Amino acid sequence: MTDTPIHVRIPQGRTAFLLIHGIGEQNPFETLDYFAQNFVKYFEEQSIHIQLEHLITKRRLANGSAWIESFVRLSPIDTEQDWFIDIHEYYWAPDTENKTTVPEILQWAEQTLDGTIDFYSRRDNQYLLDDLLRHRDSQSLFKFRLRSLTIFLRIFNFFQPVLRLSVWLVLFLFGSFFKGRFLGSAWNLSKTLITPPLVDFVGDIAIYTKTNPRSPYQKIRQQVLTESLTLLKGILRDKQADYQQVILAGHSLGSCIAYDTLNLLCIQASLAQDQGKSLCVDKLQGLITFGSPLDKIAFFFRETAQENQFIRQRILEHLKSFRVKPRMKPEANSQSARQSRYFSSTPVVCQLNQLRWINYYHLKDPISGNLDYYENLNNIEMKYPASWGTQGHLGYWTDIKFYAHIADQFLYGANKNQVNTEFSTLDEKP
Repeated sequence: MTDTPIHVRIPQGRTAFLLIHGIGEQNPFETLDYFAQNFVKYFEEQSIHIQLEHLITKRRLANGSAWIESFVRLSPIDTEQDWFIDIHEYYWAPDTENKTTVPEILQWAEQTLDGTIDFYSRRDNQYLLDDLLRHRDSQSLFKFRLRSLTIFLRIFNFFQPVLRLSVWLVLFLFGSFFKGRFLGSAWNLSKTLITPPLVDFVGDIAIYTKTNPRSPYQKIRQQVLTESLTLLKGILRDKQADYQQVILAGHSLGSCIAYDTLNLLCIQASLAQDQGKSLCVDKLQGLITFGSPLDKIAFFFRETAQENQFIRQRILEHLKSFRVKPRMKPEANSQSARQSRYFSSTPVVCQLNQLRWINYYHLKDPISGNLDYYENLNNIEMKYPASWGTQGHLGYWTDIKFYAHIADQFLYGANKNQVNTEFSTLDEKP
């Protein structure tokens, strides 16, 4: 037995986190490493002595073939304490890397910006726009980070050909004097050297939002979601671990994969005669999104269905209905009002009411933001020091306050059914 101070709060129960990494050049177990290490650091600061284990278990892919999953377990050294935290990772990075062009990325950003402007220009969303304009950074040159991102992409798209040609010429003429990574194809290497990480990040998002069934990107998206849902169901129904709560956590584009995975789970649960009990959906207690572009992707998807395509629009809304804010009721004599008498109910009835959704964002992160398109979630603004761009987008992983807030919301029984308002913003200590 290890002595633990009396005032220290002790985690409760058997918890599983399923991490879904974001955009960029990820390696297997990197996000798992960050998440586990910083939780170890958090527990050490709380005077909770833990042990860290590498465990393996047999899983099944969507096609039925077996594979071995590696995950880590945090558990107390004190044998009188009965709790553990398992951290799982869904790795999908190779599916989207280097598969789109800068003009395609720019087209996505501009279309998404148009959808965003349309959303905040609507009368029923005026209060959201007022909140944005009252923000302390509202006097900056660009009031909306998506607009900043779009202008950045326009500038890069304009200069990219000249920059790439110049770098290629240097590599071609002096390649014989280089070594290591510079010995590869000069043309391919020139693209890698001049492309900022932020462009690659947004490129992954642009690929994921391609919904045209004829697009090769659509097959990539479906594959990613199918395997994500398969792994989540395996964790929920894991008889050996017998988790009491499962929490889905997604960074960046991983948050969109997490959201869409829950949408698919709700659809499958709605089709089941037992309303999802066989899928153990009641164990899903949390959704954590951080660095999330969910609002931006929602604006993009919303623009794919025109107002006069009301049947198509309603079908798309039903299939992506999880925690989406209902639209304002149309005026009585409008065409929308006449159409609204159709599809008054939805076939997707599972809404995971027990699940608590917390979204973390940072003002220096051009990809994330306060999620206004959705309801029944808590938006938390992070305050770690970072410059605009990549630092703002990746800083969540190493900010100990991020882990402290997650622990406070999900690992202690006292906060099981409420969101701690003490952390409405996460300030840095002076």
